[in-house]
Amino acid sequence: MIIISRKYFNQKTMKKRKKINKRMTPSETSNVATSTAVQQYETYFFKEVQNRTRDRKVVYIRKEFHERMMRIVRVIGENDYTLFDYLSNVLEQHFDTYQNEITELYRKKNTDIF
Repeated sequence: MIIISRKYFNQKTMKKRKKINKRMTPSETSNVATSTAVQQYETYFFKEVQNRTRDRKVVYIRKEFHERMMRIVRVIGENDYTLFDYLSNVLEQHFDTYQNEITELYRKKNTDIF
């Protein structure tokens, strides 16, 4: 009998999911079948964050959001990922998606000191 650890299985499935992502951009997922969108969501947001150094900051969030995210991470992430991993990936995707809009709004509202 051969036993494959969950970590090994997840690494193999993540490689397959990365191939899916290379074929599509996030904006194309709205026109794709639901299972592909679900696969992409899991691929985008359930991966380990490489930078786990001391450069973290404390952020307060609403209790119901914390509880909801913890359930998501535990169930979908199958206890292989942390809340830190999930939030970091969500924010990274948000900044990647809305970088131009954020930059434009920032420039409009930011006035120079001199």
